[in-house]
Amino acid sequence: MSGQDLLSPEIRRLRKKLRQIAGLEILQRELTGEEREKVSRKAELCARLAQLLARLPQEAQGIVGSDAEERGRETMKRRVQSRDAQESKAPVSGLPEEVPVKQSKLEDTKSTARPAETEGSTADTGFLAARESWEKVKFRLRSLEGHSDIITCVAVVDNHVVSGSRDTTVKVWHVPTATEQRHLGGHTGGVTCLSLPPPEHCNILARSLGLGSSERFILSGSVDSCVRVWALNSGSCIRSIYTFNSVMSLSFIPEGEGYIVTGSDGGKVEVWSWLSGECCHSVRAHEDSVTALKTHGPHLFSGSADGGVSVWEVTAGSRGDSAPLRRLTHWSPVHTGLAGVCCLSPRGERVYVADGRASLGVLDWRNGSVSRLANHGSVSGVSDCVTQTEGILIGSGFDLETGESSLNLRSLPDNRYLASLSWPESPRILCLATWLTPSGGHRWVTGGRSLTVWEQLPANSKKSDVQTRRLSPLDGPPLESGSDGEMTEEEESEEEYSSRDAAGKDTGPGTSWAHCVLL
Repeated sequence: MSGQDLLSPEIRRLRKKLRQIAGLEILQRELTGEEREKVSRKAELCARLAQLLARLPQEAQGIVGSDAEERGRETMKRRVQSRDAQESKAPVSGLPEEVPVKQSKLEDTKSTARPAETEGSTADTGFLAARESWEKVKFRLRSLEGHSDIITCVAVVDNHVVSGSRDTTVKVWHVPTATEQRHLGGHTGGVTCLSLPPPEHCNILARSLGLGSSERFILSGSVDSCVRVWALNSGSCIRSIYTFNSVMSLSFIPEGEGYIVTGSDGGKVEVWSWLSGECCHSVRAHEDSVTALKTHGPHLFSGSADGGVSVWEVTAGSRGDSAPLRRLTHWSPVHTGLAGVCCLSPRGERVYVADGRASLGVLDWRNGSVSRLANHGSVSGVSDCVTQTEGILIGSGFDLETGESSLNLRSLPDNRYLASLSWPESPRILCLATWLTPSGGHRWVTGGRSLTVWEQLPANSKKSDVQTRRLSPLDGPPLESGSDGEMTEEEESEEEYSSRDAAGKDTGPGTSWAHCVLL
């Protein structure tokens, strides 16, 4: 057995421990004695890991161990066997039987594979031009200071950024002046999620309340089990919906008069009338916390901390059904192999998923197949969020060993790597929203330890606050799920560190970061 093979298990265990410590560090609550002892060993573990990596060949430091590829194949074999054994399984408790999946009208390719290209083809020329443009991009960064704890969610309304924090507040910021415009207090627990109803549905509610037609509303969800509806012009809370469970995710269904959708820490997906606030539908959708909700065309996608993903058909306003949602399919963690859904971003038949690993998952929700896109230079990274904007896929990456953060960009729909953007001492990025200026320039806002607005500068600008670089491991084709060198389920189960915090919640890599920072 080679020296490299002997070192691999210890390297994986050290990286696993660093993931758990990273989860504890963002708890921002008083740690237990055991937790403090774990965190105190961070420098020692980093030093030992650096020592081991220095003894490995450079090319082996990303995916450690010559048996990584074989382990990946064995992992996939076990999952296929488990899937075959469960073909006749009953649906998730409380869910209706699955209905046939209709052909989606959304435009997209059916495969994550790159299209066939020849050197000098139009597609290749366009990609090379886009890559060169992003390699030269310049951004100005501005910090929005006012929150006293971790920023957990962000949204954009016109020239305003809305942010929610574990400090229990929602704040509205005027982007051109980088100033706080509204302080929305009222939640008694950390704010976990935000959602923006479209302008036409804001008009419907404004008319019913006798407010002006220009009024915009923002929805906020919290661990205090409440959803609050805020009028942005006045900063007042015009409605509070009590859900009986911590609200971990929010979305809005723009059908008929509109519906609010909430995901709870108990696995429930619930639908509420936009105008009356009454509950229209409640179903146990997942076995664990519903950490992500996203509407896309005629579908709603829900993701769980256990790694499961459900796809729902929106029937509200189209059939007169009593239930506004009908489940099309549910892919369990056994099928997806996902560690735990932190964030998801659907596109046609694909769902891009950040699940706390070094790579992003790409789920084909019709057949359940999963591939992975490298989102970090090595397996020591974590991915917390993913989103799309103007033909670009953006995933956040955080290096557990170096503490460096980056935003990694890929072209859509072919998933080809463009560039990585970072800045010195950048904190871990836990949430992200994007929009365009009237002139077509990019504006982004990132949240985590800090709230930062990214504003694209003209190409002739001499200074940029952002560094652009290329990470060669991200250039490769999609990986087979389970073959990216990360720890298998068996290896994780042997880990000597417990991945439970004092409240009994997971804080390991298989758990949504929302559990870490809020529960």
